[in-house]
Amino acid sequence: MARKVGNPIDVVVGQNLARIRKAKGLSQSAIADALGISFQQVQKYEKGTNRISASVLFELAQALSVSMDDFFKGAEAVNAKLESTKSPLPTGDLTRVASPAVRKALLSLIRSVSVEAEEAEPSQENLAD
Repeated sequence: MARKVGNPIDVVVGQNLARIRKAKGLSQSAIADALGISFQQVQKYEKGTNRISASVLFELAQALSVSMDDFFKGAEAVNAKLESTKSPLPTGDLTRVASPAVRKALLSLIRSVSVEAEEAEPSQENLAD
């Protein structure tokens, strides 16, 4: 089975959780007990394979006596790197569409299709279409 790779921002948040936890001298089990979750879930958070919801992030910040901003240290650099590697959006010449509402809808459609295309892996099924 292929290993799930998390979103780069989720990975940064997880690494910061691990860093903060270790700096406080706490185990994954101690964090899990404080939140009422399994230590395996804490492991997944720290690896970035599972996203930490806003409410859990808030509880973690309170339990560890840190700011929520502490979990996002380094995220700006990762985001900047992601933005610099993105390919331009294939929009064609939307300026020729007279209606701003239609132009906006088309752009939204192109973005959603582009995201789906990036996430999808090519398969023989798709190639036959």
